[in-house]
Amino acid sequence: MADVGTISKALAYTIAQILYPNGIGAGVSPLTGRRTIVRRGWLNNADYTGACSIKNGIDYVGVTAYSTAYRQIAEPLGWPWREGAISPCTVTLTASGNQATVSIADGATPSGVVGLRVIPDRSGLIPDKTSVAYAVQSDDTPELIAQSLAGLIDGAYTSGATVIVPNAALVEAATAGYGQITRVTRRQEQLFTVSIFTNGGNARDNLGSALDAALSAQSWLPTLDGQNALMLFAGASDVDAMQTSGVYRRDFRFKITFDTLNTQTAAQMMFGVGLAHTITHVGVALHTFGDVPGNVGAISTDDMATFYKDAAGNLVFAVEQPYAGLMLNQAGDVVLQDAATNLAGQPA
Repeated sequence: MADVGTISKALAYTIAQILYPNGIGAGVSPLTGRRTIVRRGWLNNADYTGACSIKNGIDYVGVTAYSTAYRQIAEPLGWPWREGAISPCTVTLTASGNQATVSIADGATPSGVVGLRVIPDRSGLIPDKTSVAYAVQSDDTPELIAQSLAGLIDGAYTSGATVIVPNAALVEAATAGYGQITRVTRRQEQLFTVSIFTNGGNARDNLGSALDAALSAQSWLPTLDGQNALMLFAGASDVDAMQTSGVYRRDFRFKITFDTLNTQTAAQMMFGVGLAHTITHVGVALHTFGDVPGNVGAISTDDMATFYKDAAGNLVFAVEQPYAGLMLNQAGDVVLQDAATNLAGQPA
C-alpha cells in the first residue's frame, strides 16, 4: 500500500537512479561530476560541516512531504475489486465414475485448493450436490490429499491416491489457485519537495538542471507496492537564505496523486466455494462467501514466485520491484542493499 512514507522512498530511489544510472556505488555522479547523497528527509548538522558534508563538496538531495499540502480526491464509486496476480493450483485431480485420483508433478510444491462435487446414487445416503474442498498444504503428498478429501464425504475411502465414493453415481473434480485482489479505498494528492544543497551556485545549477530535465519527462512514479502514482511539476525556486554559510539550495515541488489500497488474497471460485482473507495488524481476518472450505493452511513459494508466506504466517504477494538493490539506512540516505550499505556518493 502506498502512503506518504513509501511515496517519499520511491521519489528518493528514482532520483538516485537518475543521478547514478550505473549504480550508486560509483561515487561521482556522471551527470554532475560530483558526489551526491540522496536522502528521504532533512539534513542534520554533520551534513553541513562534517567529513561528508556540503562544506567539503558533497551535494545533497532531500525528499520531504508538506504536512499541510494535502487534498483528498474521489476514489472509484463502490470500491470495486480488481484482480491481480494469480498462482495456479499445482495439484491435478482426475475423476472417473465414482473415483478421483490425485497427482503432483515431479518437483512441484503442492499448493492450491482441490475439490469434489458428488452426484449421489439413489440410495439417498449422500445429500444431492454435495461439494467438498481441501486447501493443499506445502508438505502434502497425493495420498494425504486423497485422505483429506475422503474424510469430508460420508462413506468415502481411499486406495493410495484415489478417492472412492461408494454411494455416488458420479464425482466431478475441480482445482483452484489463489489470487491477489485489490481495491482503491482512498485517493489523495500530496505536495512533495525535492531540495538540493550544494556549496556553490554553479554546482546548484548543474545538479538542478540535471534533475529538472530527467524528472520533467516522468509523469508516473513507480511505487513500492507495484502500482504507479501520478506526478505533476508544481514549481521550483532558489533559497538563498543560507548563502552566507556557503549553502546553495533549490527546491522543486511535485504534486503526487496516489491510492490507498485494500489488498486481500482469495481462492478462485470452485463449485461456488469461496474464501478470502485480509491481513490486518492483529492477524488474518477471514471473509467467506458461498460454500466454505477449511483454512488455507501453509503455503510456500510456488515456481512462478507469485506469493510466499512470511514469518508471521501471512500470505504476501511478490511485487516486481522497480528499485531493486536500493534501501534507506537509519539516516534516510539511499544506499545499496548489500552488506556494505554504501552511501550514494559517499567518499571512500
